[in-house]
Parts: sequence; structure tokens; C-alpha cells
Amino acid sequence: MIAHRRSFLRAAAAGIGAFAVPRPRLAADAEIEVDPSSPGPPISPHVYGHFIEHLGGVIYDGIWVGRESRIPNVDGIRKQFVDDMKRIGAPNLRWPGGCFADGYHWRDGIGPANKRPRTYNYWENRVLPGRHAVEGNEFGVHEFMRLCRLVGAEPYVAANVGSGTPREFHDWVSYCNAPAGALSLADERAANGDREPFNVKYWGVGNESWGCGGNMTGGEYAAEYRKFIAQFPVYLRPFFVATGPRGHSADGDVGWTEDFFGGLQSVRGLGVRVDGFALHYYTDFRQTAEDGARFDARGWYAVLHKGAHIENVINDHWAIMGRYDPPHRTRFVIDEWGDWYRGGTELGPDYILSQTITLRDALHAAMTLDIFNRHAGKIEMANLAQTINCLHSLFAAVGDKYVRTPAYYTFEMYRPHMGGRLVPARIEAPELTVPLLEGSARLPGLSGSASVRDKSLTGTLTNPSRQESVATRIRLAGGARLRDARATVLTHQDMHATNTFEKPDEVALAALPATISGDAATVAIPKQAVVAVSLQLA
Repeated sequence: MIAHRRSFLRAAAAGIGAFAVPRPRLAADAEIEVDPSSPGPPISPHVYGHFIEHLGGVIYDGIWVGRESRIPNVDGIRKQFVDDMKRIGAPNLRWPGGCFADGYHWRDGIGPANKRPRTYNYWENRVLPGRHAVEGNEFGVHEFMRLCRLVGAEPYVAANVGSGTPREFHDWVSYCNAPAGALSLADERAANGDREPFNVKYWGVGNESWGCGGNMTGGEYAAEYRKFIAQFPVYLRPFFVATGPRGHSADGDVGWTEDFFGGLQSVRGLGVRVDGFALHYYTDFRQTAEDGARFDARGWYAVLHKGAHIENVINDHWAIMGRYDPPHRTRFVIDEWGDWYRGGTELGPDYILSQTITLRDALHAAMTLDIFNRHAGKIEMANLAQTINCLHSLFAAVGDKYVRTPAYYTFEMYRPHMGGRLVPARIEAPELTVPLLEGSARLPGLSGSASVRDKSLTGTLTNPSRQESVATRIRLAGGARLRDARATVLTHQDMHATNTFEKPDEVALAALPATISGDAATVAIPKQAVVAVSLQLA
């Protein structure tokens, strides 16, 4: 691996932690300059959002264990899941899909549980013959809203455009948001246990309408979008999220963005509002031999390199959106992102699309969240796919067994960024030339972001190198003075390290020494590690 000297304009950010690791051998230097005197836009807490779908073991067994279960639960919802989501300050939950959303009819999930119908689940054809995949609708509208209240998360509902109607959508909105006693639908909600409205602000108008949500073109979807929002019942100002592109396609799916926004031009009447544009980006290795648990150095770097490409995708689509919307009233909602490998490491036959989550996925999450932070002015919300038992999960659960994955700790480290203001930062570090599955590429030797809140500046940094630690000096600019510094690290000597039901704490946070000299703090960032630095300003 070859290192090239280069300067990067970045932003550095952080979380804090508590344990201990040995000092790594120092093999390279990095200089970081941060200027808290001129902060940029706020980092929306919703950037740290989550996604749960009726898919495999996500809802049933992952979140919903049932009211009669011996597994500790709160009205049927797994208690450990609630506690851990509260611990990371989960700001929102997207539900009921995903592809499931465009086949979901909300009335199937209300009323007495024993009278709810059994219905077809989009993902049923992916389950082995004889396994259970039929949707029983035990977890419906009220159960989801109760989960959101327990966690303290804001609900983000994906509506059915692919097989639903505008009326069905509008009735769902009224059922959720109409004041008590105002409408028959509000009376029905009260009869089902919730007199007060749910006040759902975020509404997705369909999902992946270019695929499982209707197989439409961007222009065709624009016509549907206009119809679905035209008679929207406004009990509070909604935040409409339109289906955006499949950013991980070969061309970034720029044609979708062009066609959708083009289809909204020259529309008569009151105009068409698009608050959010749902870009999806999977670090997709399904067509390769790569899986979540077994990989070499080439696979390690290939995933991190491809994940970082989301920054180019954001910039490309933002430029197209700006041609149609120069003030940039529409912001990104990146409501599906994460690693996606070929099958082979599932938790079991019923847990389709579950996969082993290792240290590599924790670093991928860190690098992605830093990109989102650096583009705080463009992004309203992002949602990791998915929270439990599916793809890039924070948790795995089978029956009474439950574990936090390494990716969970990335979110714990990064929590201080939520609601902070982006801080300009310049990272000067060796650039790496790394092997990929085919050929090689360059990768920043150190990447990160920074934010400030009151007198606390937080910085998160990722060292992707499998060989070299990095001695890092963080210097304050703009006249700021440093009073204290603390650091936390997430790493492991084995790049394949993961947390299992038998060894749940194999990968966890640890304290990292940080020293202060004048206006600078110095930390030694181990190889293959994420570090969060908390700087207290005088």
C-alpha cells in the first residue's frame, strides 16, 4: 500500500467513550485544523435515522415479540430494543417499508389483533418453501406509533403508491392526524386506543417507484406524485418525501432525477411542493463473491471505497436539482443506505437479508455519517437500512438472544453531532493507494467531520488502513482556546471481528489517550479504527 501526501477539505466530528486500549505504534502523521469561530449549517438530528420494514426477522422476532412473550417487552415490543434505541437518541423510524410499503394497506393493521387479516407480503417469494412469511398484521399503525413514543423517535411513514390510491393515502393521514372528534376517522382511531392524534409530519409518497413501487419512469411518477399530494389533508404542515433515484446504479440514476423534476415543471394550479427527495444508496456487492464475514484486504478496502462514492452521488444529483430548484427548497432524504452483500451469513432461514456485521461495517457507517455531516446543508434525513436483523443492522435478535453489532457503536460515538453545527476543518494526511477486488484506487488516509455545540467541539475520524496507525494533531483556529480533550476508539486487531450472541462485547468502545499542548490536541489513531474526540473550549 502506497501513501501519497495530500490535503483534504473536510469536517471533523465526535462522540465520547470510556474504556482502554493499548497505544498503537505510530507510523504516519496527520494535521487537522478546525475553526469553531465560523460554524456552518446545523446537522439535522434526523440524519441519524433508522428504517424498519416487514421483511424477514425485522419486525417479527426483532422488534415485535408479542404481549404474551417471556422475552422482556413493553406491550409486545422487545424492551432491549427500545432501551438501546433510546440510548443512541434515535430521532426517527421509517416504516412500513421498503418494498413492503407499496403492497401495504393500512386498514389491515388496525382494530383488534385477532380480527386483522392475514395478507401477502412482498418478500414472501424470497423465503424458503414451507417457512412463514405471510403477514399477520399483529404490528400495525398503533403498534408502530407506540414504538415511536417509547423510543422518542419521530414517525416517518412510507405510503402506498404502487398498489394504493390517493384516497387510501389521504384517509391514512386523517386517521393519524385529525384532531379528536373532528372526523369519523378520528373517532375510529380513538376506538382503537388512541384518542389524541399521532401528528405524523414525514410522509413518503411511495418507495422506489422506479422498481418495486410501480416500475415507473421519473415522468410517470411525477404525475402520480402530483395526484397524491393535491388533496392532502393538512392538520399540520407535512414534509413530503418524493421517491428519488437508485444512486448505486452504474450511472447513478441521474435520468430519474432529471425526469422527475422535469415532470413537475409548468404545472398549473397551486404548484407542487417537494420537501424531501429520497436518494437510495447501497454499497452493493450482491453480484460479487463478497459476503459479510469472509473477506481479505481487497474486500475490506473495496467496501470502504465504494461506500465513499456516495459523496459523488450526492453532489451529482444536487447539481441537477439546482437547475430546476435554484433556491434548493428540496433537500435529500437518504432513507436507505448501507452495506449489502451476497447471501450466506443469515441468522437463519426466516431471517432473509440478515448478514454478519463486522468492524468493516462500523467503519463504513462512520465514513458515511461523516459525509452526511459535511453535506449538512443538503440533507434533511437519512435512514440506515435496516435497524435490526436485516442488512447493515445495529442489532441481531433471535428469540431471547440479542446483541449489538459493531455498527451500533458508531452511532453511539456520533450522537454528539446531532443538532450541532458543522465546523470547517482541513485534514492533511497521507492518501492511500489500496487494492480492490479488481485493480486499485486511492482512499483518504484519514477522513472525518466536526461540529460544535456551546463550548464543546466534537470530531470523528476514521483510519481505514489495515497496516498503519496515524499520529494526529488537531489544532484550533480562529482564536479558540482548548481546555480539555477526551477520545474514544472503536477498533479490533482482527478486521473480521464481530459481536455474537456468545461474545456480545468482542467489538466495543474504549478510551483513547489524548494530550493537550497549547491550542492543539494529539491522539494516536490505531489502524482500522474510528475515533471520536471531544474538545472542551475555554
